[in-house]
Amino acid sequence: MCEGLAQKLTPIPRADGYRQTQAGEWYSNPINFQRPDMARPARTGKMPSARRTSVTRPLVSIILPTYNRARFLPEALSAIAAQTLTDWELIVVDDGSTDDTPEVIRAHAATVGRPLRYVPQANGGAYAARNTGLAHASGECVAFYDSDDLWLPRYLERLAGALARHPEVAWAYAACRSVDQSSGRELASSTFYEAGRPRPFLALRATRDEEGFRVIDDPGLVACQIEYGLYAGLQNSLIRRSVFEHERFCPDYRVVEDVLFLIRRLAEGMRIGYYDEVQVTYRVHDDNSSASVSGAGSSKLLPVYEEQVLGLESLQRSTTLTPGDARALRRRLAHVAFWHLGYAGYWQRGDGPAASRAFRRALRVWPWSPSMWKTWLATEVRRATGFAPTSG
Repeated sequence: MCEGLAQKLTPIPRADGYRQTQAGEWYSNPINFQRPDMARPARTGKMPSARRTSVTRPLVSIILPTYNRARFLPEALSAIAAQTLTDWELIVVDDGSTDDTPEVIRAHAATVGRPLRYVPQANGGAYAARNTGLAHASGECVAFYDSDDLWLPRYLERLAGALARHPEVAWAYAACRSVDQSSGRELASSTFYEAGRPRPFLALRATRDEEGFRVIDDPGLVACQIEYGLYAGLQNSLIRRSVFEHERFCPDYRVVEDVLFLIRRLAEGMRIGYYDEVQVTYRVHDDNSSASVSGAGSSKLLPVYEEQVLGLESLQRSTTLTPGDARALRRRLAHVAFWHLGYAGYWQRGDGPAASRAFRRALRVWPWSPSMWKTWLATEVRRATGFAPTSG
């Protein structure tokens, strides 16, 4: 795990009106708002009381990290401004953009209608940008907005309402609808289902409230996140800010840290719940950073596979797990190292030696898979007889 993440960063003081702050950073507050005194959920587990005070502290801090996504920003800002829940602040972290991002944000600052802070920084990746946003956040809850996605109007209202009803829950999320950016074609009507079949996490034991929000209370929760995923991405989640008080994201990762971060928090006992309803539109395009890019080639996915293996290995070293969860982690690590990194990443690209190393690495972690042993022996025979695939 990255060092130095446990330090708690002090939020930058709020400012009224529109003014320059630090080194290209500026802050716009079109209104002076008052909101209820917010009790810290880490201490009380409660959301706002009815008592009004002069504390200018929003319910939600929306953190929007962006890098050369100026073409997506107008729609993103419009979707944020259209939220039925209006008690929020927006923090835009420009991660070293070289396009028109600063001009687009400045032009739309007045139309957003809520406090907006623009924070430029040298390019450090999405997780470094999210950490910067967290350092500026003052809301009781945090929502991370990916600039190429779109929230439905009731997104914040639904998730904030769930957290208000369930003070024991720290992380609430909903499903995404996936569409191809260029054609508008729907790729998946809900990320909670694959070809009409529910994802494994939907079978976990959960308590459903009157609004349809399900609080997961299954002992297999952590193992399910490790092996199959809960589909609780940062872009479709609302999280209490207290979750980040003692640890931030590891900026060394480019893709996998949101998954690893959630595993670490769940292993500590954090409660999580979800709505089985779509509240986010996820747009797939050529610049997506994750492995979900439609039609992505092995050359693009190889760094993702390598990062997945390194991330899972870091969990083994840094996270205290139950025996069952540790077993699930070893099984998942072996699967990713063998089939993703070794077979799809190296073998199919013609790098036999690297594939062989990855295969052996996986078998040392999980030597109880007949299919992996069979595949490894077959590839070794093909290498020895000159029938292995070649690069190029």
